[in-house]
Amino acid sequence: MKLLRTATVLAGVLRAAIFAAETPVHQVGYQQAYGESKTNVALNPATDLPRYAPVEPKDAVATWKVKAGFKLQLAAAEPLVRDPIAICFDENGRMFVCEMIDYSEMRDATPHLGRISVLEDTDGDGVYDKSTVFADDLPWPTGLIWANGGLYVAATPDIWRFEDRDGDGRAEVRTKVFTGFGTGLARLNVQAMLNSFQWGQDNRIHVQSGSGNRGKIQCLLRPDLPAVELAARDFWFDPRTHDFGFESGGAQYGMSFDNFGRKFACSNSDHLQFWIFDDKYAARNPFYHPQSARQSIAADGGAAEVFRISPDEPWRIVRTRWRISGVVKGPVEGGGRVSGYFTGATGTTVFRGDAYGQDFVNNTFTGDAGGQLVHRKKIYENGASLIGRRPDDEHGFEFAASTDTWVRVVNFANAPDGTLHICDMYREVIEHPWSLPEEIKKHLDLNSGNSRGRIYRVVPDNPTWKRRPNVALGHAATEELVATLEHPNGWHRDTASRLLYERHDATAVPLLAKLVRESRSAVARQHALGVLSGLSALDETTVLTALGDTDPRVRERAIGLSESLPSAAVFDSRLAALARDPDARVRMQLAFTLGNMLAKAGADTSPLTAAFARLAAQDWKDEWISAAVLSAPPEVVNTVVFPAFIKNPTAARAAATFVAKLIEIRGASRSADGFVTLIDFVAQPGTSASWLRALGEGLKRAGTSIPEADAGRKLAAVFATASTIAAEPTATEPERLRAIEILSVASFAQSREALIAATGPKQPEAVQAAAIVVLAGNAVPDVTAAFVRGWSNFAPIAKSAALAALTSRDDRVPALLTAIESGTIKASELSATQVQALTRHKNPTLAARARAALSTEIPATPEQLAAKFQSAVTTSGDVGRGLTQ
Repeated sequence: MKLLRTATVLAGVLRAAIFAAETPVHQVGYQQAYGESKTNVALNPATDLPRYAPVEPKDAVATWKVKAGFKLQLAAAEPLVRDPIAICFDENGRMFVCEMIDYSEMRDATPHLGRISVLEDTDGDGVYDKSTVFADDLPWPTGLIWANGGLYVAATPDIWRFEDRDGDGRAEVRTKVFTGFGTGLARLNVQAMLNSFQWGQDNRIHVQSGSGNRGKIQCLLRPDLPAVELAARDFWFDPRTHDFGFESGGAQYGMSFDNFGRKFACSNSDHLQFWIFDDKYAARNPFYHPQSARQSIAADGGAAEVFRISPDEPWRIVRTRWRISGVVKGPVEGGGRVSGYFTGATGTTVFRGDAYGQDFVNNTFTGDAGGQLVHRKKIYENGASLIGRRPDDEHGFEFAASTDTWVRVVNFANAPDGTLHICDMYREVIEHPWSLPEEIKKHLDLNSGNSRGRIYRVVPDNPTWKRRPNVALGHAATEELVATLEHPNGWHRDTASRLLYERHDATAVPLLAKLVRESRSAVARQHALGVLSGLSALDETTVLTALGDTDPRVRERAIGLSESLPSAAVFDSRLAALARDPDARVRMQLAFTLGNMLAKAGADTSPLTAAFARLAAQDWKDEWISAAVLSAPPEVVNTVVFPAFIKNPTAARAAATFVAKLIEIRGASRSADGFVTLIDFVAQPGTSASWLRALGEGLKRAGTSIPEADAGRKLAAVFATASTIAAEPTATEPERLRAIEILSVASFAQSREALIAATGPKQPEAVQAAAIVVLAGNAVPDVTAAFVRGWSNFAPIAKSAALAALTSRDDRVPALLTAIESGTIKASELSATQVQALTRHKNPTLAARARAALSTEIPATPEQLAAKFQSAVTTSGDVGRGLTQ
């Protein structure tokens, strides 16, 4: 009971401290409870930070619990492999392993410790038994891919190409191809660098740049190409020509494509992200910025609940406790829980193999490097987007998890045998060194385990399953490679498409066209389209066939590819018909494509013009399709979409929010006919307040304003009516609020009298507050005076709005302080944040005045609070008083 009593008192201390000061004084109660302070964080490593021993490779599989129907095989382990963070396979099945032995603080070792090893299974039993160092002396290598007869490797700031021309398994040719990554940063983030090299269906290698990276990127093999700023985007390059470019990025470590070429990735605390559209469309309209193409799509949230079976590492327990108490800086995640949610999500990979059955194809797999687990999501259509859900039969546990705290699942790979391979870096500690408090860090060995590493293969726990023997696609004829595009294993299809592109064999063209026409496999038809595009061999007939495909993903791909072909009547008609397609992603891609086509051809009465207008009319409610329409070049939006709504006022009012965007674009882009048509449309009876606001925003971007643009004063009547309603006490509250919103874009002269009247005595609280917010947008002394003069008439919400306005502008602060000094406004009516802002004002004179005027409201310091509540800690409990009734 005494313990309960003490805890209750401490909780009261905690609440009182938080209430009394908007500073981290919540530390006080916690520090007293645990005897900790910022000067008392000494650790006894033997008792506070006990270490777990590693598990040897022969016993490793036994530490894992895997979903029923599956099991793990140890494909490779130390000493053949060390710190594997990425793997890839060449066309003949050799496994190349990126070994980041210098993680996390040994980047500057000489020579560099990072390396690439090539592993081979010489006896075909599924266990790699031969390891050769293919390339070494690499600082922090983080990704790799085999293409065009060589191995590309990321080792920031560079991408290297290694070639083994004499066939001894070691690269004697070492070429720096690209450079500049990360050179714009003060220091490199070891957990956010180049990674996840992936072959795309657009015949390019795509590279995730890591979150927030910068640098001027240049190709050293192409001096004709200018250096370009990376600017936190992802990177792509063509392995045949070394052309390069950028695309939407921003995720951290782990990126892959599904069978349809759609891009997925993860970041530490957001384990499943998806790019809904190609970011190349986002910059077409400078007056409209769609929301980010990268979206978090996990139904249970980015930092979803996970179910580890390993114990929490002692140092994590200590750090979490210290963060909660404020002893050290850092986010308090998961409500103060040490684990049970994603904090180290990594390696998100879409499974595209054929070893597990169709139910697992296009599922995503993500590791949690700190949680010793593999998490699976099934992906479902969600309009134009997708949503990932935990499988129904995996609630309460993970697809795979280990009891061994040294396990570090960092990446995955689809393999030639149709299975998923797991990269286990296998280290005692994998935490980012920047996030380790020095008092903890000095007791940890961050290099412990850099001589270890494991690669697992996930296989069906079924005696009838047989592993596919070694492959040799490098020796396949062109006809065989085309046929391989129908293979059920994604690795085979990707490798075949890459080889066809690299060979550039014209004899493949008729075979690929036939595949588009006749293959029963939708993914094969899509791959064939991509290869034909890469061979510059797409023709109207093939694309027309694909536009009529039974599979929506093939239709979607064909629409995008059609942008490279010349317009023709039959072609335009087929595209236009897809405006009625039942699939949302097809219509979204059509909207993107038609915007480009109409910008090139000019708006006319063609089927494409009508189709684009139809998409706007029927899909304006869809956030992604409407974004595709609005992102079209402004001349297309203004000449095709806007007129369609002008002609149909009923439809325009129904789509008021969408039309507001059209108005803003039209106003900002200064159409050839000036603003007459736009003003006429917005001035119609019953106009929406959002339309007027959009008009004001658009005209502001065009460098003008409503009074200047409205030469005929057609909106004057609208504002006059709004002024009457806003000031009329007998009008309903919703009517007055709408009127005040309209006045937010009127001139101060037009709105002043009505808005000040709306703040008067006995006005509804919401009306007062709304009028104050609008008035506050006018930087004139008259407004400040009105707020002080009317203070006694303001309801509580209105007072809050007025205080926000008075404290937000430096030129209003003197009047506010004068009102406080005179007693017109009470010091106690200001919030703690406002008090703090005023007493710390950048103007020393005003800050001094504020400290004097607000002396009774300045929060106590943590030390003062600690002294005040010290007695609560030692108060004896009273059993009788502690009993509940």
